[in-house]
Parts: sequence; structure tokens; C-alpha cells
Amino acid sequence: MNFTGPAAKPRPPDPILVTADGYVHVPTSDAYEAGFYEPLDFSFSCWINDTDRIKLRDALCNIDLKRPWTVGGNRWASTKGKGSIIMPDGTFQGTRALSDVRKVTVDMQLLFRNVQATTSHGMDYQECYIPPQNVQMTESPDVIELSIKGLIYGNIGPIAAFTTGTES
Repeated sequence: MNFTGPAAKPRPPDPILVTADGYVHVPTSDAYEAGFYEPLDFSFSCWINDTDRIKLRDALCNIDLKRPWTVGGNRWASTKGKGSIIMPDGTFQGTRALSDVRKVTVDMQLLFRNVQATTSHGMDYQECYIPPQNVQMTESPDVIELSIKGLIYGNIGPIAAFTTGTES
């Protein structure tokens, strides 16, 4: 799968403001808070199989801009705006909507299972967007491989098992 992604949401460095008495750590503009909303990169690759190829394409953030958006016959809705950002003062602010109303996000989970351990480790990535131009296909004699690069706008956290979802 070649997955690459962050382990947690970043915290922007505090700007340093020089004062007559030395310095203080204090934001000097609104750009500081914007750093909390910046999306993070992720990427992975996979092989396309005959069974799930259409479902996979449809699940990649509705790259065909279908209305309604369906995956495997089930209607899907964007997860954008459901999360929150912990601001510097400790308050929670909701994630912001995307300006392009046709863009949708999905929540992704991955789980690493160790056959020698009794527990698993995984990650939950919320409000992920995959730009259509970031889905590349590579043909080889035996398989077609998809290489996918996307953006994580929402919360990031560890999981030990997949959460219950809707089978599609």
C-alpha cells in the first residue's frame, strides 16, 4: 500500500515578538491561526482488481462529480466540516467548508495487524480530499496500480480497530 501520512495534527510555531524587556511568544497576524487549518499530505498506492474497481473510483472523493454521489449503490455524503481544530487558547473551532461546493471529503482508516501480537495499531484520518489530478494509473503486464495523493483537513488520531461503518 505504500502509505505515507502524519501521526498527528501539527501545531504551528509561536511567532517571537521582540520587546524592550526581551521577547514574547505571541501571534503577530491572522496568518498564525490559519496554520491550524492547513491540510496535511497523505499518499498511498494500490492495485485495481475486477471486483472493487468501480467502488474504489467512486469512493475517491467523487472524482467524477456525480450527483447524487453513490458508492456501491449507497448514497454518500461529504464528511467536510464535522471535525474541529484545537486553537491556541484551548477552545475548539469547527473545520471550515471548502470554497468549491463540488469537492467532497471522506474519512479514511487504516489498520496495521501484527500476527504475533494480540492488538493492532491504526490511524483515523478525517475530512480527506483527493484531487482528481492526484490519482495516477500505471500499467504493468500483471496489474494496474493507482497512486493517490490527498489532503487531510480534519482530525487525526490512533485506532486499535476499524469503526463500524456502512458496507458498500
